[in-house]
Amino acid sequence: MPTSPIRIFCGADRSQQLPFKVLAASIRRHASRPVEIRTIDNSLAPPVSDPRFAPYTEFSFARFAIPALCGHQGRALYMDSDMLVFADIAPLFDIDFGPAKVLIEHGADLGKGKQAAVMMLDCSRLGWDVAEIVGGLGTRYGYNQLMSLTPLLAPHEIGDGIPNGWNDLDVFRPGITRNLHYTEIRWQPWVYPCHPHGGLWVQALRELMDSGEVTRGEIDAEVREGYLRPSILRELGLSDTPAKDDPESLLAYDRAQGFVPNGRLLRRFAERKKADSARRRDEAIARRPWLAFWYRLRHRLRYGA
Repeated sequence: MPTSPIRIFCGADRSQQLPFKVLAASIRRHASRPVEIRTIDNSLAPPVSDPRFAPYTEFSFARFAIPALCGHQGRALYMDSDMLVFADIAPLFDIDFGPAKVLIEHGADLGKGKQAAVMMLDCSRLGWDVAEIVGGLGTRYGYNQLMSLTPLLAPHEIGDGIPNGWNDLDVFRPGITRNLHYTEIRWQPWVYPCHPHGGLWVQALRELMDSGEVTRGEIDAEVREGYLRPSILRELGLSDTPAKDDPESLLAYDRAQGFVPNGRLLRRFAERKKADSARRRDEAIARRPWLAFWYRLRHRLRYGA
């Protein structure tokens, strides 16, 4: 049985640094082998100027840099950071790849966009160059195609050998869920108190505070920056003001504070959508200049100036 640390790379931007710490602690808590866990983001990839192909998150393209980060040797696991692990992750590193170079969860649908949120990589067989891959956007493939991995690998090179339960999307199945993925950005428990399984994440955070791995100062800083909902202080018993701690009351408190769940990310999505619409407007005008007034008016009505 191998004893070298298993390598795990987690996509995370600034807003997910606390969720990453919670995820990493949950991985270590259950792991039967030493693990090396680090965050990665799009600083590893070249920038994209065309808004049609801009990354949805600030770590979308980082996963394609993993084989190079590993010297194109051994295996590595990629995960998003908005997750919570309940089982030993080590057995994933012993799965037989067969002809595959990448393994995703059994039954994952390559057309749904979340299939690669958990994936095992055989780095020794992946000659990926992140700059070359990102450079192919708009000429060899589109954004959604790239994120489905299909332009990079032949069908037989994408296997579904990861057992079911390692990427459960916003659902917790006792005895089955190995990894709970809080995928809906408006409902993630660090920004929304009413997630049906958010209590699991809050409890994990509470345990990190009890152990000293997360400090009160860190919590306060994340609240000030808008990455963590204000009501978490009440839920954790850190508020000086007694208050109801039922989810609806916590939600009302957040709204009264003017808190918007993942507000910066939602603004990023909106800006991307507006820029993409403007590009499509200009392309339509180039094809049918006699309809320019209509195309401009339609864009203005949807997005403003």
